[in-house]
Amino acid sequence: MQSGLFQLDMIDHHAVLGFSLAADAKQARKRYLKVARQLHPDSLRGASEEQRQLASQLLSKRVNPAYEVLSQDKSAREHEILLKMKQQQLAGSPNLVAFTSDRAQKLLNSNTVEAEYEAAIQQIASQQFEDLNQVDSAVNELSQLNAAYLIKMAKLKSVPAASKPADTASKTTGSPTSQNSARSGSVRPRRSSSILDSYIRRAKEFEAQRDYSRGILELREAIDSHPKSAPCHAYLSSLYLRSGQTTMAKIHMKQALALDPENQTAQTVQAELSAGENPAGRKQTASRSGANAQKAPAKGTKKGKQGGGLLSGLFGGKKK
Repeated sequence: MQSGLFQLDMIDHHAVLGFSLAADAKQARKRYLKVARQLHPDSLRGASEEQRQLASQLLSKRVNPAYEVLSQDKSAREHEILLKMKQQQLAGSPNLVAFTSDRAQKLLNSNTVEAEYEAAIQQIASQQFEDLNQVDSAVNELSQLNAAYLIKMAKLKSVPAASKPADTASKTTGSPTSQNSARSGSVRPRRSSSILDSYIRRAKEFEAQRDYSRGILELREAIDSHPKSAPCHAYLSSLYLRSGQTTMAKIHMKQALALDPENQTAQTVQAELSAGENPAGRKQTASRSGANAQKAPAKGTKKGKQGGGLLSGLFGGKKK
């Protein structure tokens, strides 16, 4: 049974390896080396052949891939972005995860979150690979703890932000101009919109030069300060798709549609991704592209052969 972050269609690499979300690179490597030694054949000389095979599968199919993601700069950054998005999702809808673990439920009601979280992680991780038949159970409990930790930390971060408007309002009580600005919200939204427009404008300039990586950086900075901007998530998903990073394109496309189901850019990316995953849909999309490009194909040209596949959708589609 899946639990924790696994319920949100996210591979919880931290849970697989058995260390906390707050661990640094040195701690992660130390934990990985310990687990790798524990599952190595030389450490299992007295175990049955079945247990040795199970250990080998755990190491090659789960532990090594998890560490590879977290140890590589690019994939680690992408995973961190995904974690932040899942944290926002959980903060808004905590009931998305069914917390069956007593430790996770206790953490959700704790006033000393970080200390209890670290202690619980260490307790489970210390025995995580002792019984190889119970590894899944331990990983799932660790994943529930990670989900609970993200929810609690999001709540703690939101407290100062929630108190600021009241403090500001009390300080501006004597100023009619300030009161009007605070009530209407006219000053700050306009400034915020201007900042977003600047990011998007620069991203479009880089897109025109086909420098998608720099355009992506611009939009990621925009989302760091404006995480609930559907246009930014949608545009970022489009650039990820153009650069061939379909996983990240899918992540930001889903976020954009969650914020604004009618966003046309996100809908277009969704259609492109669906066509790429479905060979029949991809062939149909390629055929439509060929029909739009030229109404009367040259004699002997096979329908759908021109510009087929996902790459034609990335670089040959309509630009907005």
